[in-house]
Amino acid sequence: MKLHALDNQARYFLLAIIFQFVAFTMMAVDPVPHGFGPLTLWVAPILLMTGILLPAIGLTKSFSLPRWLTKAKSEPVKLVGFLLSFSISIATYLLTLEPTASLWDCSETIAAAYKLQVPHTPGTPLTLLIARLFSMLALGEVYQVAWYINLMSACFSSLAVGFIFLITWHLGSKICKNNWVLFIGSVGGAMCLAFSDSFWFSAVEAETYGPSIFFMVFLIWLSVPTGIYKEKDQKQWILLMSYLAGLAYCIHPMCILILPVCILLWRYRTHSDSWKQITLSMGLGFGYILFISKVLAVDLFEWAFKLDLLLVNQLSLPFYSGVFLLLLVLGGGIVIVWKRYQKSRLILAAALMTMMGFSPYIMLFIRSSKLPPINEFSPGNLAKIKPYMNRESYPSRPLVYGPYFDTKMVDISDRALTYVVGGNQYHSVGQVPEYHYDKERMTILPRIYSNDEAHITTYRQWTGLSVGERPRFTDNLIFMFRYQLGHMFGRYFMWNFAGRASDVQHADWLTPWQGSADRSAEEYSRAKNQYYMLPLLLGLIGLIIQLKKDRKGFLANLSFFLITGLLLAIYLNATPNEPRERDYIYVGAYTSFSIWIGLGMMSIANIFRGRAVALPALIIFCLPAWMLYQNLDDHDRSGRTFQIDHARNLLRGCEKNAVLFTGGDNDTFPLWYLQEVEGFRTDVRVKVLSYFNADWYINQLTRQYYDSPAFALTLKSGENQYGPYDPPYIHETTKSPISWARYMDALNAENPKLRLKSVSGSDYYFLPSRHITLSTSKGTVDIKAEGNYLQKSELAILDLVQTNGWDRPIYFNFTGLNSLGIDLAPYLIQEGLLYKLVPEKNTEGEMLLNAERSYRNLVVNSDYSNLSNSQVYFNHEDYNSRMIIPIKFAFNSLLENYLKEGNIKRAQELAAFAHDHIYHDHLEPSYADIQFAVFLSRLGQGSVVPRLIDRTFRFFYSRIASGLDREEIPTRGDLIVLQESARLSNNSRHSNEYEELIRRLQSTNALK
Repeated sequence: MKLHALDNQARYFLLAIIFQFVAFTMMAVDPVPHGFGPLTLWVAPILLMTGILLPAIGLTKSFSLPRWLTKAKSEPVKLVGFLLSFSISIATYLLTLEPTASLWDCSETIAAAYKLQVPHTPGTPLTLLIARLFSMLALGEVYQVAWYINLMSACFSSLAVGFIFLITWHLGSKICKNNWVLFIGSVGGAMCLAFSDSFWFSAVEAETYGPSIFFMVFLIWLSVPTGIYKEKDQKQWILLMSYLAGLAYCIHPMCILILPVCILLWRYRTHSDSWKQITLSMGLGFGYILFISKVLAVDLFEWAFKLDLLLVNQLSLPFYSGVFLLLLVLGGGIVIVWKRYQKSRLILAAALMTMMGFSPYIMLFIRSSKLPPINEFSPGNLAKIKPYMNRESYPSRPLVYGPYFDTKMVDISDRALTYVVGGNQYHSVGQVPEYHYDKERMTILPRIYSNDEAHITTYRQWTGLSVGERPRFTDNLIFMFRYQLGHMFGRYFMWNFAGRASDVQHADWLTPWQGSADRSAEEYSRAKNQYYMLPLLLGLIGLIIQLKKDRKGFLANLSFFLITGLLLAIYLNATPNEPRERDYIYVGAYTSFSIWIGLGMMSIANIFRGRAVALPALIIFCLPAWMLYQNLDDHDRSGRTFQIDHARNLLRGCEKNAVLFTGGDNDTFPLWYLQEVEGFRTDVRVKVLSYFNADWYINQLTRQYYDSPAFALTLKSGENQYGPYDPPYIHETTKSPISWARYMDALNAENPKLRLKSVSGSDYYFLPSRHITLSTSKGTVDIKAEGNYLQKSELAILDLVQTNGWDRPIYFNFTGLNSLGIDLAPYLIQEGLLYKLVPEKNTEGEMLLNAERSYRNLVVNSDYSNLSNSQVYFNHEDYNSRMIIPIKFAFNSLLENYLKEGNIKRAQELAAFAHDHIYHDHLEPSYADIQFAVFLSRLGQGSVVPRLIDRTFRFFYSRIASGLDREEIPTRGDLIVLQESARLSNNSRHSNEYEELIRRLQSTNALK
């Protein structure tokens, strides 16, 4: 069959173009504000998904369904194994599925998918589209939307488990031919994957990793010789894989990491497994990754924008003229190559199919142009699309060549210019800087490169460098092997196949001699999961057996493991002190290892061929059953809702039409979910300070969304830009306070007296005094600027305070308060978990507390019912550390306030409420429990104090003691809580145990 005579396939492609064009047109012309009408949210997604599926159907029509059915009927045991693997997985995930939005990016994914809004780069538009289709199953019941989008992850993860069964079967057939042996090993390996820690975690929440791993294993399955397509189908297969590769990038860029493995497997059909052929296959695969991730995902948009910049600014042509010119040039080049170089037609067609797979990104750009509430980086025009696809907002990380952390910076150049649309032209409003360092202190393979003080401290801890000691290349290697490959990959790998110590960040993996968790112990953590290294051992056996008996398969699976594991860790070149564990990044490596586990199971079962195979089958299946038992209690999220209850409590505490500043993703995205999906408190404007240095995000304040009116801002430039004045450096020309209103007026007038020349010759604005006065009708706020300059977020907050004039309340949550770079503490009043900005200055030193509002927010308007469910797992990092303990401290602050006022009756009521609602035995104790016990004693409610103190002591004593058994040094915070609980306890046994533990610590030098 010739490529230029596709006939039936051409009709599929034509229909696909029509369906997608109609869908995009509907989104573009949707008359409802922000495109939230039925055209965009109901009709267009169905048409668009149909248009996306049609090319794949056309390319597989000749060899797909009929041959698949024939093949399945001829191998009933294999079919049963696939269905069994899928069914057990989906049943497990359905029973443990999170009922509402999870923390971190999951809440953002649900909020963005429900109304097809624009999440953070890389956008993952196909994941959003599929999630939107799943949300339709809720039939408009907003409280069910999150469950159905979580279901998307469960379905894709279960399908991935099923296809891992098929891949393991195929690879195992090279080792043994007994169907029942193949069945046992393939099901066993697939189940070990399904019940593994990281895979299960992502399978029950709305994240992109479930669809991503499915796409990866599906592409591998299409690459192995399953018999469903013949050699004559090779061209269609190449085109199909090319199209799916483009779609895979739209699921998540990590999906295309599997392409070298796919090419290696495909070339094994007709080529040897010589090192020359392997190197060529891997080179083609990595070249294809580069083509997709660099040329298609970045360079095309870069070229289009540069052409448009030239044509619009220099020749006064309409916007997007550069796009049409680029399409004409590329189209002309394609026609010429197609006609003159027939041997290149297949490569050219494959490139075009990959490009066609990028079509879901058009949806993202159209939706951004509608200016929805979630519109991160605002890629609604060509000037913004380029940096969005190029991820220019993220700091670059050196990979092959770069500085040490102590290398001095010698110059700054522009890595890229930032532009906005203004009138009929593009206007440059800033630069993306590129830093140049002393060449004498540069190195290959830079690993310890960040000059952040916290990072430097951690670098020294892991490399043994002392303060003032200059790092060397060997220190790079030490950090790479110990931290990046050991702590941030090897530890995660061992979590999944050896065991996990706890859910505290940086928790270690378990050795077999550390035993399984004592579920009756005070310090028992549900996240302590012991597998006795059995999955690891079986995987190593499978690895060795495959190496001996199937070199081709071994090299393919080894490539899968290395690319998605060790090489990915090296490529990411992560800095230390991540806000959370990142084990989910390497789920591809865990998937590949589960194949070896399956092969290891086969090798054992193969010893008992024949009727006796039932005995090893029973023994082998005990392993995934044990993993299920170990992981079930900390992976069952079916009853957990507190993350959304907590977010709802925060929003309830805000007054009407308020603006609430939060500190980071984890405490912001659940608020977005509540507003965007459930429509709760849409009058409150939620702003996350980690984004508030971005112009596009500040400018959203000037627009009305839902029930939240627009805010007035002073500083503007062009149509929608805020940033030419960023940052104003502090250059004190006066010690007297300056009026912020007059300063902003001067900035708006671009007063030359406020501009200075930098060393490089560029202009910059400066702040002539550290003392700033904001005057409003309700009071005056005096602020002192610290550091060398005002960040854009600080500039915007001061602007908002000045222009808002206290007409709308301004709040900060705890993380938002600690993210501020200016000291607003004297003007803040605590209201439970919120801190309200007021025009009256507090001169008493300690932060004031509004007792009435705090009581209302903590008691009347809050729901803690989910905390009382002892069957629900609340992990340490996300729930106890970030939510529950701050709530306890907020109650303690209010109790202390009542005691100071002498309001004993209200204090007793509050203490009783707190004890009944947030001091449950299944929740971790903390220093807040010690404080609470002291307050109870002062209130004459000492009957429960001994139990609180004893429980706190037993918990921390057991945790520190068991940690010492693993040679872990306890944290200073844990030691303080233990010391205080021992001091307050009247139990001499506690004092003796504490002293004994301290002597043990001193003997190990842990206290030095």
